[in-house]
Amino acid sequence: MVKMKIGQIIVDFAVIIVAAVLSAVGLYTFVNPANFAPSGIDGIALMSQQLFGINMGYVSLAINIPLLVMAWFYINKKYVVYTFVFTVMSSVMLIVMENMNMYEYVSENNTWIAVFASGILLGTRTALMIKLGGSSGGVDIIASVFQKKKPYLNIEVLISLFCYIIIGMSFFVYHNIESIIMSIVQMLIFNLAMNYILKTTRNAVEVKIITDEPEKFREDILTNLKHGATVIKCTGMYTGDEKAMIVTLINMKQMNDLIKLSKKYSNTFLYFGDATGVWGNFRWNKTDEVK
Repeated sequence: MVKMKIGQIIVDFAVIIVAAVLSAVGLYTFVNPANFAPSGIDGIALMSQQLFGINMGYVSLAINIPLLVMAWFYINKKYVVYTFVFTVMSSVMLIVMENMNMYEYVSENNTWIAVFASGILLGTRTALMIKLGGSSGGVDIIASVFQKKKPYLNIEVLISLFCYIIIGMSFFVYHNIESIIMSIVQMLIFNLAMNYILKTTRNAVEVKIITDEPEKFREDILTNLKHGATVIKCTGMYTGDEKAMIVTLINMKQMNDLIKLSKKYSNTFLYFGDATGVWGNFRWNKTDEVK
């Protein structure tokens, strides 16, 4: 068990290094020379560098460390430690890259490449950190603290508003509308990349079947479709009749098969929707037997 824990920590820190590299490259190589500000604390750090000549790595540390000190008293320690390590590593990389005068992508004809490239890199960075149980710092720390203290507060709206305010402030730094548009597009690409990585590839369809004949569905769901199911007793509100609701997850390509099978049974109603992620045993293995 100890060896597994040590091994997992080594893997986690390797992922943090990758995330820090993606962050530094996204900000230094693509965003900085393109003259626009990303959303969140990254945007504040970049605008501070533009206005005062202070490397954004120092600004990021100055903002994130107090936030992490506050978070230490409210959020689990793993989150704080992983976020701290990421923040320090990515900030140090930004400082080193500037001192070494490393490559920056500069294009007078197509600055939008920087928008898409940085959006993908920074979105991937944040997704990797979230998967580890940490974050990329900044507004993510603030959001985590608020959610811990007030779990029912819709913090996403406030965070989005904060990000758009930062993007709006960038007009007074770069003095053109294009920089704002680039920032908004980059934030959209960022969210798409992050959600794509966080979304599990094991997609499914959640189906709920209201029927008088749950036992007759048994063969079709367990044996023919090779999926498990849960039966819940329920009562029709209009008729007061006893019913059963079968809840199951199937592959999208099996949806038509299930609809055809359900036509065999009278007084059956089903509805379904996408399940964006599935964890655990989804299908029967070849060696499994229905009991």
